[in-house]
Amino acid sequence: MMHREKYDIQPEQSVAPVPQTSLSEKFASFYGNLRTSLLGNNLAGRRATDQENPFAEDAQLTGFKKEKEEGQLKPKTIDLEKSVNRVAHRTSDYEIPNLIIRRGQEFQVKIYFERNYIAPEDQIVLKFVTGSRPQQSKGSVVAVQKVDKVKENAWGFQILSVEEKALVLKVSSDADAIVGRYQLFVDTVHTSSQGNVEKFRYKHPDDIYILFNPWCDADSVFLPDETQRQEHVLRETGRIWLGTVGKYCVRPWNFGQFDDVCLIAALALMEKSELGDQARNNPLLIVRAMCKVINNNERDGGVLNGNWSGKYDDGVAPYAWNGSAAILEEFLKKRKGVKYGQCWTFAAVETTLLRALGIPVRCVSCFRSAHDSDFSSTVNFHWTPEGRPRKTMNDAIWDFHVWNEAWFKRPDLPSGHDGWQAFDPTPQECNEGVFTCGPASVKAIKDGDVYLGYDAKFIFAEVNGDRLHWTVDSDGNMSAFKADSNIVGRCISTKAAGTISREDITDSYKHADGSRDQKEAIVRAQGMCFRKPITPPTTKEDMEFIFMGESLKSGEITATLKVKNDSRESRVIDVYIAAVAAYYTGVSAVDLKETSPTIVIEPSGESAVCLKLNPTEYINSCDTDSHVNVYACGIVKETGQKFATREVFWVDKPLLEVKTEGHAQLGKPFDVVVKIANTLSLPLTGGVINIEGPGMPRISGIKIKKNIAPGEEHRETIKMSSARRLGRKEIIANFYSKQICDVTGVGEIEIEADSQ
Repeated sequence: MMHREKYDIQPEQSVAPVPQTSLSEKFASFYGNLRTSLLGNNLAGRRATDQENPFAEDAQLTGFKKEKEEGQLKPKTIDLEKSVNRVAHRTSDYEIPNLIIRRGQEFQVKIYFERNYIAPEDQIVLKFVTGSRPQQSKGSVVAVQKVDKVKENAWGFQILSVEEKALVLKVSSDADAIVGRYQLFVDTVHTSSQGNVEKFRYKHPDDIYILFNPWCDADSVFLPDETQRQEHVLRETGRIWLGTVGKYCVRPWNFGQFDDVCLIAALALMEKSELGDQARNNPLLIVRAMCKVINNNERDGGVLNGNWSGKYDDGVAPYAWNGSAAILEEFLKKRKGVKYGQCWTFAAVETTLLRALGIPVRCVSCFRSAHDSDFSSTVNFHWTPEGRPRKTMNDAIWDFHVWNEAWFKRPDLPSGHDGWQAFDPTPQECNEGVFTCGPASVKAIKDGDVYLGYDAKFIFAEVNGDRLHWTVDSDGNMSAFKADSNIVGRCISTKAAGTISREDITDSYKHADGSRDQKEAIVRAQGMCFRKPITPPTTKEDMEFIFMGESLKSGEITATLKVKNDSRESRVIDVYIAAVAAYYTGVSAVDLKETSPTIVIEPSGESAVCLKLNPTEYINSCDTDSHVNVYACGIVKETGQKFATREVFWVDKPLLEVKTEGHAQLGKPFDVVVKIANTLSLPLTGGVINIEGPGMPRISGIKIKKNIAPGEEHRETIKMSSARRLGRKEIIANFYSKQICDVTGVGEIEIEADSQ
């Protein structure tokens, strides 16, 4: 039994035998129940409540008769030629067994009738019907007429051959057809030689799904490069980069957009978003609507609950997920937000849903991403007059932040803004009353055209800005003393198409640092916010400060502030260095260690202050997903010169290997060996492994029964359940313990047909 059955709506029990419910009826019931659950029953005054559907089973079909008439052309069945059509439309990997096609592309069907087709007397119209209240005026009922030859990107059907009581038709759809679940009706009209007219309407029992088509040049999501299409539409697994500048942590992810739950979830969430049927041909509106329903910050709920507290006992920790299908399945079964997610899980699930609909989409990681609520491109840090950080007053600079890009045309914007559009499903700012962000043209972000929709100003502020340091006295008075240029928006990254490498796309979002184009873009953007940029006053600076630091594989962290006296006089400097456990959002958790010496440096002399943090001093006393921030400050007593900085340190992850036998048979279990090598200088305790792959059941919560000592390797053999799809697949595993998380590995296996 496919896992789709777990969340299908089952009929109520009764004494009489219950007729078998079709897959189409189950889907319709599921959508209706989800809509009622999330929106409520009382829509009076909010929208028209007449739910009459002229294409429903019990509707009175004026002029069409179900009873047998002598001259009626009555269809017996329709062969949708699913296997051939799905291969041609690149949808054969979808686990939903129905016909799934891409708009703007031809497909063939064969209709069997109860009598021979008589060309002069019989007329046939195919009607494709979608939405809750289908209407031809809204484009949700498409009457497809017979033509001599079908045209590309337009509705029509052509008779290829007549085989006694059967017709073979070539059907073409419009390149801007509504995307979603359709019902197919065949209307026939027979006009006898005496002028008598007899009509019949036939409903095909199975739904048809129409998706976006990045291979069709008339589709608004057309992507001209085949390597990019394979990567951003068809690739089931990918890579997401976390960590910090210079020390990346890659997270493999199972997008699994062809798993049956994913397309069902995508269509159900479009229903939940209340996006009108006629708007569901527009990738811009779909992306914005789907961005809104991913996060669970709204009153009517969403897919994922965000949690950055480090405490996840009542759910699944964000770092424990490997893929989207398990999240979407839990959401559909429980009808409430899944616990828990963070930015990369929001972006990964969004990628799955939009790829399932046929929209090219990818995850994008920005390192040192600013959360600048007033869009002024200034990120403020605050210090006491004694050089201690006022951490709770600071603007947020996230070590990294992951959002999405989708590829489509932007006819609503000036020419030149087609292509990648950035949007952010992670709840951060409330825009127009909803926690959503984008889609914004990446080109508009780069050029500082932040007035162009949607939410370009917020994403511009995430990737541009200076860090401004302020002194705050006991009365709350502030004075700026230092600015760090071009701190945020570094190493913007995505997975390179066709490889597992990181591609740096910073130049898509920003002009070169210090260039004239960059300055003009920032001035243009700042002119549209309500704050003027602030420049700290110039002070005498005859001392040179250099901050350095490193984290070792063992977990040891060393931070050093070097000071050089370039003056001709002795200088007295108050130095403060503190290590703080923090989350990747920049929020501090626990103070760990500090030092605050006063040093004297003679003319032309040098000195250094060092803070060393051993793993035993922080790893076991902090949350698993926290890391170390180091604040450093130096104040020259004679001149008042000040230096301040905050740097981030991530510990190198232990090594994890995933090995398979190289091939397995479809529908049969196989073994996977996971090997973890502890590179830290203290034991790993309470270890857990999660593992999954595309078209394979997720295996979670595999507990390691023993501690893994420093330098030790541990092997775990895991029996994977049967794979449901053929082809080369990646097996993704992650490991976490009390001490560390985001330890991941990938293996490959070829799923082959059963030789028997």
